[in-house]
Amino acid sequence: MITGVNTINIHTMKFIIYNGSLTADAESNTFAVCKMLQLAFEKLNHECEIVTMRDLNYTNATLDIDDDLKPQIMKMFDADGIVFATPIWWGGHSSHIQAMFERMDPIDSWATENKYQPFYNKVFGTLVSGGGDGFQHVHANCYNFASHLGFTIPPQCNIESKAQGMDEIKKDSDTMEQVKDCAINMSTWAQILKEGNPAKQGRHGSADANESLSEGKRIPRKKGQKAKSKKHSDLYTDENPKGTIHGLGFKDDASARASVTKIRKSGRSHAHKIQAAVAMEQRAKAAGKAGPASIYRKFINSMKKKTKAKNEEAAGVGIVTKQNATKDVPVGGEYMNVKKLGLAK
Repeated sequence: MITGVNTINIHTMKFIIYNGSLTADAESNTFAVCKMLQLAFEKLNHECEIVTMRDLNYTNATLDIDDDLKPQIMKMFDADGIVFATPIWWGGHSSHIQAMFERMDPIDSWATENKYQPFYNKVFGTLVSGGGDGFQHVHANCYNFASHLGFTIPPQCNIESKAQGMDEIKKDSDTMEQVKDCAINMSTWAQILKEGNPAKQGRHGSADANESLSEGKRIPRKKGQKAKSKKHSDLYTDENPKGTIHGLGFKDDASARASVTKIRKSGRSHAHKIQAAVAMEQRAKAAGKAGPASIYRKFINSMKKKTKAKNEEAAGVGIVTKQNATKDVPVGGEYMNVKKLGLAK
């Protein structure tokens, strides 16, 4: 029994521990520490579930796939905090935790596209068991991932259990103290987030380096400025010639249409194609070529619709129809399918 954990006046919350051990629960050191943390949460009058990933039949992918793992991921939307638990394998986290990183990638893509972070107001912790080096490396990888997806990481929520064997783990005072710190701090910070709701005023925008397209006013490069200086954005200087799509033009509508065809068939990435079209559109505008500029703009918008459609299909966002329109959300507006997103209360 865990002693020394004082209950505090906070609401009942939900926590999920994702156990990434490759060993069966009955023999797993990682699972033993997970049980200790679960008991600590329950002593604080919270709900805590342990999901052992090795027991699930799932596919390793960066896609939204209907298998045993998907409903476990969807539970995160209704939880107040989650913990990734893993042994140290060759200095790093387990393959199951890596699978979580990959399978949550569609959520990251949807959040970027829709400028909405569904994991704001939720806390994240880590639990690592094993001997030797690797603790800090594993914590760092998990925290980098969680922070990028919008989780809040409270202090001292990184359990490191070096004890080996079930009996030794349960008697290890260092492990015990870290479990208490993690349970109390995650609960406390989760309560603060629930009451303060920083997500309401926080910035939900997210910049994807591959699709960060500046469509504002271009600043000409001045004499003496370096080619890649942030103080200018020259329309006519190819500052990164590698991968350039050659032969694009804007002298007339025919030239612009032919150029759009070249961009489509260039074999470049989706983001690269948009970037090329944006540059040509702005060159056309600067030259007073409204027709060619509009042709490039039409292509740019069509490409953005493809990105949005893909993310909508994965995450559950759609366009309001006459049948589901309301006073606040008229026909043609966007809606979030909170049931599919797991945001429904």
